[in-house]
Amino acid sequence: MEILSFIQTYILIPQADAAISEEFVAFIGRVNQHVVNPLIVVLFSVALVLFIVGLYKFFSGKDNADALKTGKQHMLWGIIGMAIMVSVFGIMNFITGSLGIDDVDPSSSGDFSGLQRDTQSPVFRP
Repeated sequence: MEILSFIQTYILIPQADAAISEEFVAFIGRVNQHVVNPLIVVLFSVALVLFIVGLYKFFSGKDNADALKTGKQHMLWGIIGMAIMVSVFGIMNFITGSLGIDDVDPSSSGDFSGLQRDTQSPVFRP
């Protein structure tokens, strides 16, 4: 029990209070803005198209059992893909919210002035 309290007191708490540099926060914000969010939109769109194609195959192939099976598989994988993209979007919002990045201004290009930092976040100590 003493080892656990030692680890908690001298290792975990000081690391939790350590401030994250603004360059790192800006980097995460830019990666989220320019890479992750557009990738989520593209992959969500692909999953939606796959789902719609599956619907079409399912309803157009009523007489063909193979077409029904293919349509069901496309619809299932489309739903799974959309669920994964929504989960990734939620995880990225959680990470950026935990770092104190409130909003990224899409009009900012080339500088970090579009990043709004939450100064009340427990991660940042002014």
